[in-house]
Amino acid sequence: MHDGDDVGTAYRKLTELSNGQWQIAMSSDISYYFLSDERKETSRFEVKGNQVLPLVYQRLAETSLRSDRNIVQNFDWDNMIEQGTYQDDKWTQALQPGYLDQLTQMLIIREHLLTQKPIPAIDISYRGSIRHHEFKVLGQEVIQTGKGPVETAKVQLNESKRDRQTNFWFSLEHNMLPMQVQRIKEGEEQAKLIAVDW
Repeated sequence: MHDGDDVGTAYRKLTELSNGQWQIAMSSDISYYFLSDERKETSRFEVKGNQVLPLVYQRLAETSLRSDRNIVQNFDWDNMIEQGTYQDDKWTQALQPGYLDQLTQMLIIREHLLTQKPIPAIDISYRGSIRHHEFKVLGQEVIQTGKGPVETAKVQLNESKRDRQTNFWFSLEHNMLPMQVQRIKEGEEQAKLIAVDW
């Protein structure tokens, strides 16, 4: 949603693979006036003990107002090295325990909400640098979804260096599935995802 208008759809799926690894896949397709934006993201990861270890993250993006921006990140935990590409840029950087990608961070948030533990700060590896994310649980809130009202836990991420805020609503009734995501930049709502089916 943008300014109250339905501008597209998004889809998220978590799959257990035959080799015991897992994959999160997310796709979105947006069309708004002259803007069209289509994205596909996947993260393949494994779980060892209580640690989520991302293995391969990919994002394919096609946007009408700029050139395609694709990212590939490979995490080598045996050698504690990450290698990645973004358009024509390439990087290699050292890994630290706990590093996640854009998609796997949601697993950590859900895990801590389910166990009612404080959400830790999360370091996200993104385009050859590390983003430090700190989350705050704001309380409970009933939101309207495609299937009616849902009781949720509201969680907020503030990125002060980027003047950006992201709010997440996780369902208390449905295993803390994300039901709504809102992005605010420079005080204005950019977009909101609202669950219609699960």
